[in-house]
Amino acid sequence: MQAFTFNQRVKNLYKSYFSTYENISISLDEDHIKIYLIDDQNLDSASLELIKFEQYHQITFWDGYSQSEVIEAFNERDSAKILKRFMKKLLKILNR
Repeated sequence: MQAFTFNQRVKNLYKSYFSTYENISISLDEDHIKIYLIDDQNLDSASLELIKFEQYHQITFWDGYSQSEVIEAFNERDSAKILKRFMKKLLKILNR
């Protein structure tokens, strides 16, 4: 059995949290992952972004109003945990 790649794990997490929502989107590239809310009234809507650098991953969460968090993780396991935490925050924003 072949192990999932990091991007596949992130996509599966995304599907598990947001499969019933239409106003959220994900973009997956080799070294960049972005999950964002689609909101016509807020051009700077909530988003979650991961950028893969050579030595670490930089994860940025923006709530769409005033709070921004930037966290660096040094392995994929920690990155996945942080993404999961921020996906839960995005879910709360969607359910407002």
